[in-house]
Amino acid sequence: MADIKVYFATNRNYQPENKLVVFGKHFNPDGVAALRFGYAEFTRGDQGPSLKGVTVYDDITGPKDEAGGSRNLLGDLHKAMAGKRTDTLVFVHGFNVSFMGALDAAAQLADQVKVGGGEMNVVVFSWPSDGEKVPWMSYYSDREDARASGPALARAYLKMLEFVAELGEEEHCQRCLHLMAHSMGAYVLRNGLQAILAKDAKKLTRLFDQIILAAPDEDDDTFETDQKLRLLPRMGRRVTVYFNRNDRALIVSDKTKSNPDRLGSDGPRLIDLIPKKVELVDCRNVAMSADKLVGHSYYINSPAMAADIAAVLLGGDSEAIPNREYIPPKRVWRIVRDALAVIPS
Repeated sequence: MADIKVYFATNRNYQPENKLVVFGKHFNPDGVAALRFGYAEFTRGDQGPSLKGVTVYDDITGPKDEAGGSRNLLGDLHKAMAGKRTDTLVFVHGFNVSFMGALDAAAQLADQVKVGGGEMNVVVFSWPSDGEKVPWMSYYSDREDARASGPALARAYLKMLEFVAELGEEEHCQRCLHLMAHSMGAYVLRNGLQAILAKDAKKLTRLFDQIILAAPDEDDDTFETDQKLRLLPRMGRRVTVYFNRNDRALIVSDKTKSNPDRLGSDGPRLIDLIPKKVELVDCRNVAMSADKLVGHSYYINSPAMAADIAAVLLGGDSEAIPNREYIPPKRVWRIVRDALAVIPS
């Protein structure tokens, strides 16, 4: 039996004949919002999780398109949460990530972040990021693909919301759902939120407990306008923004891609305008040791970050999270040292 099971929803093109790369870098041919579902199994090892295999749930065509895949995923996930008494993190990856890379990142999150000292389920939403290091073309292509993937993320959210709403009171597992978006995944999230508002604003409800934006490649005024992420706190109990002023990927995004200043570099533009449920965490002291070249993917491979994320997902007060200090003039928390913090239980 696999050590780690990562669930996925994706609007990428399915490649059943390709056992090495199950989903490609293009959109589902049935449409940019068409979804397929499944899971990947990993074994733990000294070098981190190792992929064992990928299973794609059978699809159902016709009037109830995708009902088979989504219901299978959500049913299996519900059993895992109820049986193991575990929380679930929905993870949206960023720029320049292949489908297999997204699975690997999700497995590392599951392996490294122990909520209350225990296991955590991870569901990755994988959109067609190129996964190619072509500095100019890939970025602009991914930016457009991220924007176009918003409705697909909205569909996945609405399917999950519908499933939870249909559960009887005795079927509730009393565990939490969380949401995390890394890098350009925050832009996918923005467009997903806007797609939900356009379809039915009443569906923008608190499905998640904790929401995390890690190194978000998003405008620094995003919490100032309803057309961006100002309404995001409606979807969760708390929003935590991790940022790093030395993030080289976002410096490039800011300086060479004609973007405004980035939220993931220095936090929000106007601190007094952020919603009260949004909390800011400065990661400058730990980011570069986890990602020495770029300082952008520090949400994994850092004991200090793993401990902080786990403490956030536990939902306790920010002042009770160890290895942090508060900077009153900036109204931000700062992770103090690059060392393993004690995770509260």
